[in-house]
Amino acid sequence: MDKAAISAAVRAATAPGEPFETTVRRVNGIDYTTFVRGPEHLRDLYAEGLAYADRDFLVYEQERYTFQDSWNLAAKCANRLWAEGIRPGDRVGIALRNYPEWAFAYMGITSIGAIAVAMNAWWTAEEMIYGIEDSGLSLLFVDVERLERIGGHAKRLGIDLVTIRCREEGWRTWEAFVAGASETMPEVELDGDDDAMILYTSGSTAHPKGVLSIHRSIVQALLCWEASGAIGRHLWPELARRMAESKDLPAVILAVPLFHVSGVVVQLLQSFRQGRKVVCMYRWDPEEALSIIESERITSFNGVPIMAWELVNSPNYEKFDLSSLKVVGGGGAPMPPEQSKRINEKVSQGGAGTGWGMTETQGLATTIGGEALTERPTSCGRATPPLAKISVVDENGDEVPHGETGELCIWGAMNFKCYWNRPEETAQTLVDGWVHTGDIGHMDEDGFVFITDRKKDMILRGGENIGCQEVEAVLYQHPGVAECAVFGVPDERLGEAVAAVVMLRPGSGLGAEALKRYAGEHLAQFKIPEHIWLQDGRLPRTASEKIFKRQLREAAIVRLRDEQSAG
Repeated sequence: MDKAAISAAVRAATAPGEPFETTVRRVNGIDYTTFVRGPEHLRDLYAEGLAYADRDFLVYEQERYTFQDSWNLAAKCANRLWAEGIRPGDRVGIALRNYPEWAFAYMGITSIGAIAVAMNAWWTAEEMIYGIEDSGLSLLFVDVERLERIGGHAKRLGIDLVTIRCREEGWRTWEAFVAGASETMPEVELDGDDDAMILYTSGSTAHPKGVLSIHRSIVQALLCWEASGAIGRHLWPELARRMAESKDLPAVILAVPLFHVSGVVVQLLQSFRQGRKVVCMYRWDPEEALSIIESERITSFNGVPIMAWELVNSPNYEKFDLSSLKVVGGGGAPMPPEQSKRINEKVSQGGAGTGWGMTETQGLATTIGGEALTERPTSCGRATPPLAKISVVDENGDEVPHGETGELCIWGAMNFKCYWNRPEETAQTLVDGWVHTGDIGHMDEDGFVFITDRKKDMILRGGENIGCQEVEAVLYQHPGVAECAVFGVPDERLGEAVAAVVMLRPGSGLGAEALKRYAGEHLAQFKIPEHIWLQDGRLPRTASEKIFKRQLREAAIVRLRDEQSAG
């Protein structure tokens, strides 16, 4: 598909009077392309779901909640929060599995102008305390696993806890919290420029950074995905006709955590305007997912690529009626060519899709699928029209020609406002409306983006970002560690695995397994190094006396390859 055809389709879908007509509006101090029509803020978005009031919205095991049920429970939560003194700008945390109450709490918090702090449910108690203190939240919704980690610290931290699906005595339950509250949503004045959400992301700092986004940025990202679909209908009318003929109502499996941007924005929030059913899973299991696809008539699946791969490669795949499934996508990590090929074979030609985005951009940046993905299997796609733009820049911030390598930058109204309480890091990342991603790559003549490396000291494991400095900071706390370097090594299933080379202090007697156990006391399970190599000598250095990580990583890859061959 050439640029001229795409440009014509964009013009047709965004022309004056069309549903996705665009204009220019100031967002976070920058003049961005935005949509003329659509919800002003998230409470307006939730209200649009009431057009499907009696349709199932959230399904969890044997429980079903319609769009009306969800609105009512969110309103009860909002009224109770307001009655307890929560006001616009206050932070309220959510630390849960993907239970329906996660969505109700999020809707309630953001409907009164408070800021929802979506905490990583895999964090240890130490990491949770950091998130609570960093965000300054005053109330936290927790399930039993999170209560076990944080309950003993609540009084010292000065926070109130509301427990979800938990019957531990001495704690207020969700049922008690919403009991007697009105099902009429409080009419608190909201504006699209109000702060809405903090998501924590790892990167080049010793602790995760809180990514603060406003209502308008989130809503604009959602509208952009819808507009992209409208543009696709102009480009491929026959495919659009076949999709329109489907008798199955839109439905998706929530296979990724809601504390990820791909869970809360891409899957949950994107469901309101299209009346899409969201089926929550207790934990990822490909066999259970196949059963859900059949019983709930799931039309689309979107997880990290390894989930899509496990789904279509299940030995029981053919035993289920999966005729409703039209699209299988993956984000948060590159989709290997063999995976997209297999999805196209199993689901439908053109059924595979992927994309690239960041927490800082509401998950929106590029998309690719169908023939384009088949022709360019290592690309993450073009900038998602009509809002997103991609630029490739050199170390001076100057744009480089097509085909040349540089840092990838993202521009658009969906970009975040700032890192919470981190003005210096914000200034480094958000420059004149462009998010400097830390990803290294190039763009071809047709605008397709290819990611080849990372500028940031970060590991991407199964869709989870892991900051190397954060893991190193924990290892350095051990008295037996003199020096350490943490980096990613290739992993067939997860994309990358966490690895570390550690110089021990003389006489420490420390072993790799003991060091892993120590790391597990301070870090979430997914951050613990899977490979640790111990040595007595000093780690290699560059000319500037920095630890030479690239050399260590290359040596580790060779060592792993040799170990696999020997095994």
